[in-house]
Amino acid sequence: MGAVDKADIINSFVECTRKTTKWYKKIFFQLIDTAILNGSIVHRQLTGKVITYQKYRENLMRELLEEHHTPRRPSTRGRPAVDNPLRLTARHFPCKVHQTAAQGSRTRRHCKVCLSGARRSKQRKMTKYMCLACDTPLCISPCFEEYHMLKHY
Repeated sequence: MGAVDKADIINSFVECTRKTTKWYKKIFFQLIDTAILNGSIVHRQLTGKVITYQKYRENLMRELLEEHHTPRRPSTRGRPAVDNPLRLTARHFPCKVHQTAAQGSRTRRHCKVCLSGARRSKQRKMTKYMCLACDTPLCISPCFEEYHMLKHY
């Protein structure tokens, strides 16, 4: 068996090729696999250490990530995901939603617990009450208590 056949057999166990219709991507990944295999052979000859090809690939990836890793910046787009931990510990009291010029005394907002629908079917329920400390609209009956007592309401 020639060297090309052995290289193809070794690479067949750890291929990084993907199903793609683009021929140049297949060639690119084949070249990457060949370069890594050649690197492992040179490493084995220079150091005399015998490690498996899979372990060599893992070590190579780990070293590349440690060397060139840049921490991900938090996204500045969209609404920030805020979950206030004080909602589970502090004292909270319901109050009426503040009036707006458009709705007047009939001002209502969507209940946050009813809208999330994690524990029950998702409904869009309007409420005229809110927690003033959390600035969150909530139904009085089950939702106010669930929001302030359960971590995953």
